[in-house]
Amino acid sequence: MTPAAWAVQNAGGAGWRVTGKWSGYGVLLLEYPWLFYLPLLFLPNLGLARPTAFGRLEISDFLIWGYLSCLLLARRSRQQVAADRLAPPMLAFLAWALVSTLTIPFRYDYTDNRALYFSMLKVAKLTLYGLAGWLTVTRVGGAFVRRLYHWSLLGVIAMLGISLLTLRPERDPRLAAQAAAEGYKANNAISVGIAFLACYLGALWIAGYGDRLWRRAAVAAIALGLTGSFVSSGRGGWVAALAGVAYIIMRRRGARTAVVFLVLVALSGVFAYHSFPEFRKDVDRTLSPDPRYLQKYGSGILGIDEGGRLGIWRHAALKLVNAPLLGTGFFHRGGPSGLSTTGSHNFFIQMFLETGVVGGLLVLAIFRRMWLDAGSREARIAGLGLPLRAALVAAVVGGMGGEYFYGGTVLLALLSVYAPVGGLPRLEAFGWRRAARRQWADTPRVAG
Repeated sequence: MTPAAWAVQNAGGAGWRVTGKWSGYGVLLLEYPWLFYLPLLFLPNLGLARPTAFGRLEISDFLIWGYLSCLLLARRSRQQVAADRLAPPMLAFLAWALVSTLTIPFRYDYTDNRALYFSMLKVAKLTLYGLAGWLTVTRVGGAFVRRLYHWSLLGVIAMLGISLLTLRPERDPRLAAQAAAEGYKANNAISVGIAFLACYLGALWIAGYGDRLWRRAAVAAIALGLTGSFVSSGRGGWVAALAGVAYIIMRRRGARTAVVFLVLVALSGVFAYHSFPEFRKDVDRTLSPDPRYLQKYGSGILGIDEGGRLGIWRHAALKLVNAPLLGTGFFHRGGPSGLSTTGSHNFFIQMFLETGVVGGLLVLAIFRRMWLDAGSREARIAGLGLPLRAALVAAVVGGMGGEYFYGGTVLLALLSVYAPVGGLPRLEAFGWRRAARRQWADTPRVAG
């Protein structure tokens, strides 16, 4: 059944009278404009991004204000939802990061406040995208909206794949210098976002979610996203995707669709190796690196190039003793902070370094809360437990390879994946009822 047909069937509850295919799409656009807007936030920069003294301004930084407006106008369920338990650690981390950042002028000997302004803008960006993600969570309620929302997520992963395919430096020599300077970091972040989105949507597909049209569209969208990831040189995203897929196979062992999914992933990797020179180059230098390179930089695990991550993590973690309580300040690096300007290449270690033990533990508490919500009875009833946990495995593994959740579209994508579970009504809020099972269940099987 198409989204328009769903709108025709469900329009009565929204106060609309509609007939026909295009009238149905009109109802969706009027009632849920944010569902159409969400994929647009992940558009490629199209040459509109610009470097500033305080970081790179992305096209999403302009578009997100319209998305927030759509969310604020959308209706929210008045029931208590699972995400209510996620709000306290999120707000606590934001408050602690703000305290840590505001004390920078008192703890470091700067002649001006540029470091403070830079860090405050990073906190503001984190707040902006975190708020957009939180409002998205609160607007995904009921099985009907959730089905429409999963169509929107297909648009997100497809848009991310298109972003990477259109920004290949190998196809445009003018982008080569920019990619060498900063583009590879953005590509790696997008690759990680594709990884946990693909794991989430792939697990839904394995669980038998959706009708025939959605399932066919999911195969095409995931394939497009993975194709973009293959040309990104984002090895962290590839490892994250493999971790998420491994978790899915472990939990769904023996399921025929799980085996089919694994075969499709393996075949796509073989196809990419023979089709994309950049992917083949990265695979070769990872699995068969130059021994002299490994010896020079002290990297490598069992002969595999891991980018020197273990050594970088160990060296960076030792600096926690310099500011164990408050940290150095959010995104405060270099100079008197004692932290490397390139970071620790590990989001979780970096949060301990920049916001102290308190901030680091709050970040872990946020991920733990999402993990627990994925294992709740509500999530299992809706068939969303395994998909979200697979996505979280990929996100955590990806975060261990780079600092990708400071804000921006990758953070928004993570909260967007959590949204279907976070928007579920809490059973303990009003007791167990069979009607709740019929209302929430999206799949005939329980996944997770």
